[in-house]
This record gives sequence, structure tokens and C-alpha cells, in this order.
Amino acid sequence: MAGCAHMGPPDIITMAETQLRLRGVPEDQWGGMAFVHGENTPETMWASVVIGIERRGVHWVVTKLDRREEPLHESETGLRASHPGST
Repeated sequence: MAGCAHMGPPDIITMAETQLRLRGVPEDQWGGMAFVHGENTPETMWASVVIGIERRGVHWVVTKLDRREEPLHESETGLRASHPGST
């Protein structure tokens, strides 16, 4: 996502993998794991961006890219686990 003022999928994947490792989840159990990352992007074209990722087999797949005209509530920002298919 070159030129964007928000974190891109590679950054979010790195954060998700770090979180899983810190929780002690073995890599062979990452299949089906899903995460969503929300961030406010003031003074840009969009007020906020939400990106969802899901582990399918050995690959992470972007399942959601939502650019919003309204900022997110603080509770919706950052990285959090979600249910597969719900990102």
C-alpha cells in the first residue's frame, strides 16, 4: 500500500504473528486465525482504515479493506483477534 498514511497488510501480518508467538501458539496452529486492525488517519482522504487478515493454510489473506469517512472509536483501534470470516 505504497503512499498510504496507514499501516499496510505486511505490517499487520507481522503484528499478528508476533502476538501469536508471544501467546505461545505454534505456527502449525495458525490456520484459521483472523485479526482486524483499525486506525484513525486524520488529515488524509479517509478518517480511518480497517484491515482484516486471516490465515489460510500457510498464507495470510487480506479479507477486509475498509476506508471510512468517520474516525473509529478508541476501542476499535489497534490489532485484535476476530472470528474467521467476520473481519
